[in-house]
Amino acid sequence: MGYFRDDAEYLSLKELCGELSISTATGQNWLKLGKLTPQYTEKAPFFRRDYVENLKSEIKSGRNEALKSRRNKKYVSGNAFYHAYVSENCKNLALLEKMLCMVEKEKIVLDMPMIQCIVADCALHLLSEKSGIRAKEGTYYLYEYLKGELEVSKYHTLIDALIADKKAALNLCQKYPYLFHLDYIYEKNEDILGLIYISCRNAGIRKTAGLYYTPTKVVKALISNLNTAAKGKILDPSCGTGNFLLQLPETVPFDNIYGNDIDIVSVKIARLNMALKYPQESIERICKHITALDYLTAYRETGFQSIIGNPPWGYEFSEDEKSVLKKQYRTAAGKNLESYDLFVERALSGLSDKGQLSFVLPEAILNVKAHTNIRKMILGKSVIKSIEFLGNVFDGVQCPCIILQLLRTDKPFSTAGMKIKDRNRSFEIGSERAVTSECFSFTTTDLEYAILEKIKRTGNAVTLAGNASFALGIVTGNNKKYLSSHKTDENEIVLKGSDINLYHVNAPENYIVFQPENYQQVAPVELYRAPEKLLYRFICSRLIFAYDDQRTLTLNSCNILIPKLKGAKMKYILAVLNASVAQFLYQKEFHSLKVLRSHIERIPIPIVSESVQNEIIAVTDLLIRGVDVAAAKDAYDKLDQLIFQAFQLTPSEQEVIKSSVGDMGKFLA
Repeated sequence: MGYFRDDAEYLSLKELCGELSISTATGQNWLKLGKLTPQYTEKAPFFRRDYVENLKSEIKSGRNEALKSRRNKKYVSGNAFYHAYVSENCKNLALLEKMLCMVEKEKIVLDMPMIQCIVADCALHLLSEKSGIRAKEGTYYLYEYLKGELEVSKYHTLIDALIADKKAALNLCQKYPYLFHLDYIYEKNEDILGLIYISCRNAGIRKTAGLYYTPTKVVKALISNLNTAAKGKILDPSCGTGNFLLQLPETVPFDNIYGNDIDIVSVKIARLNMALKYPQESIERICKHITALDYLTAYRETGFQSIIGNPPWGYEFSEDEKSVLKKQYRTAAGKNLESYDLFVERALSGLSDKGQLSFVLPEAILNVKAHTNIRKMILGKSVIKSIEFLGNVFDGVQCPCIILQLLRTDKPFSTAGMKIKDRNRSFEIGSERAVTSECFSFTTTDLEYAILEKIKRTGNAVTLAGNASFALGIVTGNNKKYLSSHKTDENEIVLKGSDINLYHVNAPENYIVFQPENYQQVAPVELYRAPEKLLYRFICSRLIFAYDDQRTLTLNSCNILIPKLKGAKMKYILAVLNASVAQFLYQKEFHSLKVLRSHIERIPIPIVSESVQNEIIAVTDLLIRGVDVAAAKDAYDKLDQLIFQAFQLTPSEQEVIKSSVGDMGKFLA
């Protein structure tokens, strides 16, 4: 997605950076230093595609010393075979692996024209198999097609679109015959053409463009929840090579199918996939329905019954693009524009009344502050029909994902009837719940939700909001330089998040000479040196707090909390934050892998009598000092019971909480 020249022979600086797997900043620097030479400038530099392909070849071969740097190692590392894109029993997998192995062995540079020729060769095999046509010389389909010896009827338009220079393509067939002598097999609903394309493209290019190709099992999960019985148009606005459209049931007529993408090569492949799936359709109609437009600014079709797919994540917009989008989209109002927020906003406006949106999205859209505006739009324009929590499903990407299904409606937002599914269970929300744009939290059953509301309404409870000091650990900017694993007379202990267990700190493994002026980021020194403070893991799916009265330094994975609650002692607050009640609230309410200040500030702290606090602190002291695992579990369970009583929770409510939180034993050792 972006504002690029129509002339496919030229690339913008951003596109060039994507091809070379470097940041835009690096590209701008190379331009200033004269390491890049634009072929012409029209408000911005543009580069001929053959110039860029030659650069890639020179970098990979090592001939271009000027551009040989650490930034290019990702490009040189080769091509990524994206197995998860197709089903596990795909019959063409072994064939494609063989082809990529040959590419690596022969050190062949797969530039875009060559990739398109390989895709065209595969497409000819598949089209010929469906129509019963066979090449004269075994499996040399592209070679015979280019010589005019293989006729593929109406499909020649789609094949020719992939081949910019037939003479050059013929030379490739003759130079690398083993790449064009593979007997591909047609497999229904398998995007073999797309697999070739994305496996041959460098993984770094995909990331730069915000593209994460969706595994087929995720595509099928999304399609299975789609109401395709409802007659109406279906659109994938970032269709890539068309896998979502391929997985639609055969009962969906092509008249109702639309796809779009800004990547023209992907669009060419998606058209071929639709021609394979719907052989009776005219090529003209297929090209009309599968388009290459900027969905956010140039796509005009509306009135869709369903909009589906996996929109771009983290796309890097130029300043000009941001300026245009800020005028059109409410979700572009913030400092950082997130492409998938914009796609959701655009899709909601493109749906018909009671139309359904079903997107694969990062889980962050539900609870991260930066996505508040899109949550406001969802509350105002739709209801959530279902959410499926997928976890980390994209190869090499640590980002929990969801399938979010919305129903556009003019009625007030309702939670009743919402379906929730994760890897362990599925349930339906039967009650109406209070929902704000601050956070969408729908990971609780009706019973769990009722318990959460009871915890939050505890009459004698207060929170740490405005009643505590928080501090981040030290960011050195170079741990290798400043940290040591050996104690000396000059250095002192510095703690990491992994050093923090429930109530106590593990034996130190890192030491530092404290020189605040040398570090990238340091909190006020008096917070590190506080006579007593609480330490907690920043990156964790659970709340893990320890007590420190040694004025110990911490790194940025270990943050600091100094409570200042009137009537509540610090070690008592420590026990509350570590107890199962707080774990339950954190996991169900926030569903996060980062323990944020805003999370901690919302945990209720019951103000109980001094005698009860002292009873709790006596057990807490045992865990701070350290005992064996069995004794630690007994102490933790005893604290749980005392804190359950402080929240006035019944035995049945306690059982729900404990079964949800699970065993905390490994954090007690």
